[in-house]
Amino acid sequence: MLAELLAQSGKSILTGIPPNGKDYWAARFWDRESAEQHPLLRGDFLRQKETIANFLRDHGGGAERVLEFACGTGEFTALAAEHTKAQEITALDISAEGLRRAGERVRHDNLRLVQGDFWADNGLGTSDLVMCVDAIHHLGDVTEVLTRLRTFVRPGGTLIGNLWTADHFHEFQRKRYGAVEHLRRTAAFFGTAVMIRASGGRLKTGAYRTQLVRSEQALAILHSVFPKVVQVRTEKYFMGFVCKV
Repeated sequence: MLAELLAQSGKSILTGIPPNGKDYWAARFWDRESAEQHPLLRGDFLRQKETIANFLRDHGGGAERVLEFACGTGEFTALAAEHTKAQEITALDISAEGLRRAGERVRHDNLRLVQGDFWADNGLGTSDLVMCVDAIHHLGDVTEVLTRLRTFVRPGGTLIGNLWTADHFHEFQRKRYGAVEHLRRTAAFFGTAVMIRASGGRLKTGAYRTQLVRSEQALAILHSVFPKVVQVRTEKYFMGFVCKV
């Protein structure tokens, strides 16, 4: 229960201050391929991947252009290339190494990889299919991130994404790292939260790079941002969704 108390206290301290892990992610990449090999969580990661693949088949197959944010090493970019008929795929990420790996993974005749910050003006335009998978909770305040993503979706277009939810966060982390390491990480998060608040939010650190919300809160946010929430699949640790503009 100590980890839960530290996490909740840290979250309360950070109320009104969105996470900023830009420098953290610029220096590394999200290695989902390795995460999918975790002995206790492999099934959860693969189910979430299949959820996104199904969304692409059911709701993105007719897209002419795909625009993906925070593509990482291209796991889901490759799914878009496989399950849609898009003539153009543009994928953005802040990590040079992530993009290099995406370029090696994805096979598409018109793939454009762009290195840049999600919050910057990268001249990407709009698209009839926008994707952001495994990243919305890392990019800042969830409502603000989804609101910005909506601006890239053409009228009548689709957003496909997911969130790592807070519903079973501590169980997930204990499976992933073990109880002792999870407690250490949570204590470090609490200490970081105190320093960030003391700096008036000016301190930016990779230790606070995720904003988790519960699935019911996430659903309410989706309905507040998008005119139509087409499909939602809530799993134990993740929520996948399809929204229309």
